[in-house]
Amino acid sequence: MLSTPRQQLQVDDLVSYGVNVMNTVGSAEDFRYFAPRLLELSLIIDGMDWPDLELTFIKLAQANWQSWPEAAILAELMDALWADILTQDPSWLDAGTLLCALGSAQPSIAHRLRAWSALDNAASIANLHEFVTTQTDIRQGRLVARNAYWDTTSTTYAELSSWLSNGPATTALQAAIGSHTSEQVLTHLADIHNRLLQARSDTGPMPESQKT
Repeated sequence: MLSTPRQQLQVDDLVSYGVNVMNTVGSAEDFRYFAPRLLELSLIIDGMDWPDLELTFIKLAQANWQSWPEAAILAELMDALWADILTQDPSWLDAGTLLCALGSAQPSIAHRLRAWSALDNAASIANLHEFVTTQTDIRQGRLVARNAYWDTTSTTYAELSSWLSNGPATTALQAAIGSHTSEQVLTHLADIHNRLLQARSDTGPMPESQKT
């Protein structure tokens, strides 16, 4: 890997390293060197599909990427990726995947959720529809992300759960329903709203760990 210029490294060169770095091979220091190429290959069409994007972002957090000289550039990349979720319909990147990746790499996703709450265009609504209707589960009256990469004890997971189940998403939907006229957009909004209501009306049994 070191004998090849970084920008010439291909998927097959980096797959094993990307999966195992900081576990059985490598360190945060060499991950800093290879991360730009790993991200590039992960984010291009027909590029790297393993390790999953979420796993790469988890490793960014493990390597304390926010202390790197390149931190500002990485933050700009994350902002640009989220902007696509809010403006591209359908987004070339799955919203649930990216939200979990960002939630794994950053200490908060509250600003991402506030931006999504605007629901001011068909793209952001379509991507929220896809996420809520196909990538969430209902558990004890709450709508929760299904992605197995989520750390369910993390602040970011709690932020997402609160946004979905404690009112902010419902409030955003109600405002959006009154400001759109497209039949398809209104259908998407109604589907999302019904999913949130379905979660709130769930009366499944309480887990044993929560019983007193």
